[in-house]
Amino acid sequence: MTILVRLLRIALVTILCIICIVAFAALFEFLNAIPTHLSLSNHPQGGLANPRGSLFFDALVWGVVFRAPGYLFNGTIPLLIVLAVTEWKSAQSWRWYLTIWSIAGRKLLNYAAYVVLAYLGYELSGYLYYGGKLLWVSSGPEPDPGTPPFHVRFEQEMTAFKKVAMMDFPDPASCLKKAETDDLSTDRLKEMDWDRIDNADEAEVCVFRLLGSYENLSYATDWFEAQGFDVPPNFSSARPYIESDGTQRVTGGYSIRKNGPKFPTKGVIRRAFRSIPYGMSVDATWSKDGKQLLWVQTGFSTL
Repeated sequence: MTILVRLLRIALVTILCIICIVAFAALFEFLNAIPTHLSLSNHPQGGLANPRGSLFFDALVWGVVFRAPGYLFNGTIPLLIVLAVTEWKSAQSWRWYLTIWSIAGRKLLNYAAYVVLAYLGYELSGYLYYGGKLLWVSSGPEPDPGTPPFHVRFEQEMTAFKKVAMMDFPDPASCLKKAETDDLSTDRLKEMDWDRIDNADEAEVCVFRLLGSYENLSYATDWFEAQGFDVPPNFSSARPYIESDGTQRVTGGYSIRKNGPKFPTKGVIRRAFRSIPYGMSVDATWSKDGKQLLWVQTGFSTL
């Protein structure tokens, strides 16, 4: 009976943890969808693409089906394994029970739980802060385009995520690693601080700020290679790809499968999600004469 009670206790605690984690994931995606909905509410194409307002429903489904399993795998399953092993050993032999808990002590799990809760609280505060900025740019005035002025492809409507990235990285210096000099020389512009990049929107803004600070596209290949990207010969500065409208494109490719995700550089769970694609590409498109950077676009390759 004692063994059965212990197993039931483990099962109930595990189920409760799973429910809480799934609810947290769904709530996060729901809150994340609010600024996106606000930014697209006045966009005619957004209304046609989602006539029944299913954006929030899709966000909840994404949180439960895709994000929650990652949280469960990285959090609940390892804890369940530890609890199951300790309880199983204690049920089979009292010596194992005394050995395990004399080393760890039951209070240690309580402390570990507090640490996990503190970490989740810290992450949640970061999400709430970022969500506040998304709501601010969605309802407030348009942010300054910065230096050089940031543009999106074909002058599409700017999303809230892009606007926040523009505010966080207003100029080339904000995208560079910290240094004692304010010089923006050719080599200095290659020192992009990828540790500060958390998402694709921030990456696009910073790549635009730095590449757009050069005189023309002739510096693009060297810049991409300095970041660890591979530049195909037919998409390089020497031989850029010519689009149908005459604009010129240089592309850098990055192997996530070989090198790991380029961003974010911190956070086990976030890096695990970014490791799902096997490759990443960054397209930089210049004007017909190659002297003005028009836009930057990132892409990810998945199976």
